[in-house]
Amino acid sequence: MREVSISQLWGRAWDLFEVNWLLLVGLLVLCVIPNLIQINLILIQIIGNLIALILLWPAFVRAGYLVARQGQLSSGEAFGDISLLLKVFVYDLILRLIPGILIIVVGYTMAMGSAVAGLSEAYTEDGYGGMSGSMALSGTGGILLWVGSILLFLILNLFGWAGPYAILSGRAGIFSAIGQSFSLTWRNFSEVFVALLSVIGLLILGLLPLGLGLLMKVPILILGWVPLYGLWLLVVASMVSVFLPLLYFALMGEEGASHS
Repeated sequence: MREVSISQLWGRAWDLFEVNWLLLVGLLVLCVIPNLIQINLILIQIIGNLIALILLWPAFVRAGYLVARQGQLSSGEAFGDISLLLKVFVYDLILRLIPGILIIVVGYTMAMGSAVAGLSEAYTEDGYGGMSGSMALSGTGGILLWVGSILLFLILNLFGWAGPYAILSGRAGIFSAIGQSFSLTWRNFSEVFVALLSVIGLLILGLLPLGLGLLMKVPILILGWVPLYGLWLLVVASMVSVFLPLLYFALMGEEGASHS
């Protein structure tokens, strides 16, 4: 396989973003809106968030994939295959659920252990007084549980990032995409690691003016940069939606689209 240049991939992602920015940013805004709107009708808000998770976010991922593959697309193409969108949603849900299940199962086990210890203390020491401290999840154990879950989430995303593109390309189903993504990342770990670090670096870069304002205690820098950082996130996230499938194509030995 030929050498992958991360900087060249970012250059191509920017060129393709310039051509398709309205569609990509528009889809991303639609994904975010349900989380920003605060209304009293909880049922409507829940439905809006479900639509964003199940349909809009996978459509945004598919739009980035199609832009990376063919260069340009219409909004209809992003929603063109509902079955594929549902598969991408389920895949993403699995990666998100595993750390959550770990927290619930391990946390429940630790809490039950604390309860048993508390009952023992209640009989052997000062009654109910000794029970209250043991019933709660211990501070150190709770911290380790959350840290472990966050690390697991990061590892799953590091090795599972390519799954949606394996699904969208027709190479894999939901579960086989997990294995293909892990295998692809393991074989090209250094390239993937550097690529994802560059994504994180771009996201952090937009925070520097805000951090400078906080450090210098300049309100105009703090307040003025907040909406600008929101725009920065929209641009970076839209570029990332094209950059990652371009990386996938490169690692698979395919060319992908180039801006002409």
